[in-house]
Amino acid sequence: MKRRKKICSLIMILLFSLAFICGGFFDAGIFTVFAERDPAYELLLQQLGFPESYYEKLTALHKEHPQWAFLPYQTGLTWEEAVNGECEYRLNLTPNTVNYPTSFHATSPVGGNLTFDFDQNAFVIQSAPNWVQASREAIAYYMDPRNFLNSDEIFQFEYLASNPMLQTLEGVEKIFSGTFMSRTYVVKPTLYIQGGLVTGIEPDTKKEDFLKLLACGPDKVIQIWKADHTAKEDGELIGTGDLITVSDGELLWGVEELPEDYEEPAYATYTCVLYGDTDGDGTHTPRDYLYFKRHIMDYYLLEEPYSFAIDADQDGTTSFRDRLYVKRAAYGYYPITQRKETEAEKKPADEFALYGADGLTYAECVIALSEEYGISPYMLAVRLRQEQGSGGTGSLISGKVEGYEGYYNYFNFGASGVTAEEIVRNGLEYAKENGWDSPVHAIRGGASRIVEKYISAGQYTLYLQKFNVIQYGQYPLYRHQYMQNLLAARNEAVRTASAYKELGCLDNGYIFYIPVYENMPEEPAPKPANDGNPNPYLQILSIEDYETEEETTAEEPSTEEERTEEAGTEVGSSTEASDEEETSTEEETPPEPTLPRLEPEFDRTVYRYDVHVEANVKSITLDAQAIANAIPNAAASGRGIATAQVEGAGKKELSYGENVFTIQVTAGNGNVLTYEVHVFREEPETEEETAPSSEETDQSTDKKEI
Repeated sequence: MKRRKKICSLIMILLFSLAFICGGFFDAGIFTVFAERDPAYELLLQQLGFPESYYEKLTALHKEHPQWAFLPYQTGLTWEEAVNGECEYRLNLTPNTVNYPTSFHATSPVGGNLTFDFDQNAFVIQSAPNWVQASREAIAYYMDPRNFLNSDEIFQFEYLASNPMLQTLEGVEKIFSGTFMSRTYVVKPTLYIQGGLVTGIEPDTKKEDFLKLLACGPDKVIQIWKADHTAKEDGELIGTGDLITVSDGELLWGVEELPEDYEEPAYATYTCVLYGDTDGDGTHTPRDYLYFKRHIMDYYLLEEPYSFAIDADQDGTTSFRDRLYVKRAAYGYYPITQRKETEAEKKPADEFALYGADGLTYAECVIALSEEYGISPYMLAVRLRQEQGSGGTGSLISGKVEGYEGYYNYFNFGASGVTAEEIVRNGLEYAKENGWDSPVHAIRGGASRIVEKYISAGQYTLYLQKFNVIQYGQYPLYRHQYMQNLLAARNEAVRTASAYKELGCLDNGYIFYIPVYENMPEEPAPKPANDGNPNPYLQILSIEDYETEEETTAEEPSTEEERTEEAGTEVGSSTEASDEEETSTEEETPPEPTLPRLEPEFDRTVYRYDVHVEANVKSITLDAQAIANAIPNAAASGRGIATAQVEGAGKKELSYGENVFTIQVTAGNGNVLTYEVHVFREEPETEEETAPSSEETDQSTDKKEI
C-alpha cells in the first residue's frame, strides 16, 4: 500500500513538472479522478507538499474550479524569519486613510526610525501622500497565503506566463474599463475621427491609399463616395466633402437600377475635411484661396463641410491667420498642418465605428508586448491600472514636468522618495536615463524590465514580486521587491479575477504556485481590525493646586494695653516707629505659594513620580491631559475614536505617609497606559512632654516598692 502511494505521488509530481517545463499550461481535469472524494484530494495535496492547514480551502477551490491546478512553492524559510525579514524599515507601506484601521500601521520604532510621532500625534509619512510603515500584524496577514485561497485573491499566485488562448484583447479592455486607458490611443492615428468628421487627410491622397488608413469591425464594409453619392474611383484624390460609409453590407448608391431583392444595409456616414481645400478637389490651389476670400467677404458663403475647411489653424474660428495659411498653401509657400495635437483620443466603440488603422490603443500595445515577451497581458494591464489609477493625471506620465519634458514612466520604476516632488523627480530621472521619451517607449521599457528583472529572476507570480522569499534567487531575500504597497499583490489579483469573470473564463486551466513556509502557525494570521488613535501618552501631568489644614490661632487680646504688649511695644512710646512699622507692613506682599513638584520632572515616557509635602497639606489637585486630546489629528485616528480617555486626575485627599494615585490613559484604539504619583505627606510634630505622665509615675512607684 505504501509502495502504491509512493508511486502515485511520483507520477503526480512528474505530471506537474512536465506541465511547467512545457510552458505551464495543461488540462488540470486529469486530476479530477483523484478528487472525487475529499480524502483523496487531500492525499494529493499532501503528496505535493502542502501542509494540512491548506487542505480545506484548496479542496473547496478544487470543487468550485476543477480545472485549476495548485502547486506548492517551498520557500525553505521559517514563517517567523520571513515575517521578520519583511518587517524592515520601509519595505512595506500601508495607506493611512479611513479605509484601513490604524492597526494596519506600525507605531513602534523600526530600525531606530520613528513610525509614529507621539509628541505630534501623527503617523510618520514614509512616502507621499499618505503611505506609512506597515505593522507586523498587517504584514503577517498579507504574507500568509492561507488568507487568500478564494476565487478572487488567489490570482496573486497565478503563473504569469502568456497564454493567447486565454488572454485576449477584449480581456485587456475589460481591465482598462473605466480608466483613461480604455479604448484610448497610446499612438495616435494619422486620421482624427470625431463627430462624424474625418480630418488629418494630407493633400494629394489617392483613394486606394486612403483606404489603407481606415479600419472598422471585421464584419463591416468601408466605401468611399463623392459628395454627390457617386462612387470614388481608384486614382482619384480625397478632398473636402467626400463621404465614407461603414455598413453591414455593400451599399449601391448611384446605381440606376437596383436588384429587386435588394435591401439597403444599415450604415453610418462620415464626412472628409481637408483643411485649406475649400473646393473639394483634394489639393491646394489658388481657387481655394479665392473661395476663402469670397466667404469671409460675404460674397459667396461656404456651407458645411467646406466652411470647416477654411479653419486652417484649427482653433474653431475664422481669422486673419487662417487667410494667411490658406494663401501660403494655395501658392505652394507653406503646407497646412492637417492634424493638430489633441488630448487623449478614444477608439470608438459603437457598431459602425470608423477609426484610423495606424493608431495603437493601450490594450493593443499591451497585447503586442505580451506576444513579444511571453508574459501575461492581464498582469501588465492590471499593473498599469494599479500604478496610474483610473484618471491618468499623474505627473510621471504627463510629459510636462519641468526639466523632464517629453519623458514618461508608466510602471513607476525608480519612483521612490518621501515627498511627492522627490518621487516624481526620481521616477522621471529613471525614465530619462532609459530613453523613455514617449508613452509607448515607457510602456515597452517597463514591460521589458518586468520580464528581465522579475519574471526571469524567478519572481513569476504577483506574490513573489511583492515578497521576495526566493531563498537562493538572483537577488537577496526581501530585496528587489516591485512595490512598497503591502496590499498591491492582493489588489492586482482581485482586478485580474474580475476581468476573468466578465470574460467568462474564470474556470480555465490556471496554474497557481502557492508559497509554503516551515513552522507555520496552525491558524492563518488574523487580519488587523483594531482601530482608533494609538496614542496613550500624557502631554501634561502636574499639581495645579493644594489645600492646607486651617491654622489654630490664640484668643485675640481685648484691651489696647494687651494688644500693645502682644505687639511688643510699651504704652506711651513714640508713635513714629509704630507708623513706620505699619507702612512697612502694608508694602510687603505675601509670597506666592509654592506648588509641590513632581520628581523627576514630567516626561511622557516616565510612569512613576514622587511628591513630598508638608504635614499641613491635606489635599492636592492633579492635572492630566492626553496628547491625543491636546493635538487632535483625524489622520492618526482611522475610523475610530479621535480622543483619549483620562481617568484619575482631580482633587486628591492626603493621609499622612505615602499616598498612591494612578492616572490611567485609554487611547482611542483601546491601549491603556498608567502613570503613578506617590505623594508623601510628613507626619505632624508632637509637643515635648516636660512632666512624666501618670502612668510613668505609677511605674516609678511600683519600682520603689519592689
